Amino acid sequence: MNEIPATSPAPVATPAAAPSRGPSLLHLGIVVGILAGGVLLTALTSDVTQVSEPGIAVKDGRPFLSEKFGDWAGGPLEGLSEQERAILPQDTEGARRVYTDSAGNQVYCSIVLAGRDVTSIHRPELCLPGQGWSIQTSSVEPVTVPSAAGGSLELMRLNTVRNHQLPDGRTVQGRSIFVYWFVGKDRTTAHHLERIFWTTKDRVLHNTNHRWAYILIHSPVRLETNTADEIKRADAAAMKITARFVQDLYPTLVKPVVES
Repeated sequence: MNEIPATSPAPVATPAAAPSRGPSLLHLGIVVGILAGGVLLTALTSDVTQVSEPGIAVKDGRPFLSEKFGDWAGGPLEGLSEQERAILPQDTEGARRVYTDSAGNQVYCSIVLAGRDVTSIHRPELCLPGQGWSIQTSSVEPVTVPSAAGGSLELMRLNTVRNHQLPDGRTVQGRSIFVYWFVGKDRTTAHHLERIFWTTKDRVLHNTNHRWAYILIHSPVRLETNTADEIKRADAAAMKITARFVQDLYPTLVKPVVES
């Protein structure tokens, strides 16, 4: 909670603003250049006729999420919700499961696969706050994945908190770790801007729309107390579970495309 000081410092006098002389020719040239570049980019990418293959396995046209792998057993397979289908492009596909291991740890996994339209994919930083999650920190987390190129995979990690109201009216704060990354045809990145760069490059130079998949994993953090040391320990434990899940999941994502 922000505290407002009882007294405020005296106002500081500021010099009068110099009279406006309008934008310089250099400023006008920069603005015109940006507008011209935007118009040219739009013209070059507005009529893309080819679509790349997905970079992940699919079944019946939607992302493939195996029911069992490693120590994990998945719950019912779900797709996009009605609300999502109402706002996303029609050819967007999705798959979701909640997985549980033999120790009772639960992990939620969601995959959204874009179609021809680049607006199918977005960063969770844009939607998590609307769901009540407050993002405390974000960082790139390298995870050892023997089956990935180079033996490792970079994930974008978000440490988040959200308030929950108990039946007795009390409010408690829950913590969770979200990790995500993007998979395209022969390309993988944890960086949204890098995905946008590759998408634009393929559309301009190769007349191809890159069909990206967005993989999101949500792991709750189990806290015993709310001390700083306990939060640090619990966050590390949740990330360790998440990394193990990714190591087991990844080989099932990169199987050859399966169509029934």
